[in-house]
Amino acid sequence: MIIRKADQNETNTLLYMTINVMSESTMGLVHNDVQMGMNMFVPLLNSGSYYLIAVDQNQIAGWVLIGPDFSPVNVQKTGSITSLYVFPFYRKMGLGKQLMQSAIQQLKAEGFQKVMLNVYTGNPAKQLYETLGFTDISTVMELTIR
Repeated sequence: MIIRKADQNETNTLLYMTINVMSESTMGLVHNDVQMGMNMFVPLLNSGSYYLIAVDQNQIAGWVLIGPDFSPVNVQKTGSITSLYVFPFYRKMGLGKQLMQSAIQQLKAEGFQKVMLNVYTGNPAKQLYETLGFTDISTVMELTIR
């Protein structure tokens, strides 16, 4: 398994793949919607974010979307992990951990001092993030008004 930066053609394909798994990644809270996904991810890609991909025999097995975090509350240079996805066939093999470790190493090499990510309640990837040292710093709450 090779982990490397995606080229432009792969990035274009991954953009649509990322949109197609939004519902799964958000535990069903956000539906797969091409226009909404484009509005979310294209600005990130245009602002320095990029994909690291895991490739197995010329097949993409998973990805992680990384880049700068632009939150005004960060006083240190902060990187962001926006999306992590491993295709079902490759799950439970440690690939998510490898992608995350590669992402963290890459962000560190680029001079980032900390890394932020958002994980939805119930997402099993939260356990992985915790084993890598990520900790809860905030809780987002919502109320649906009808």
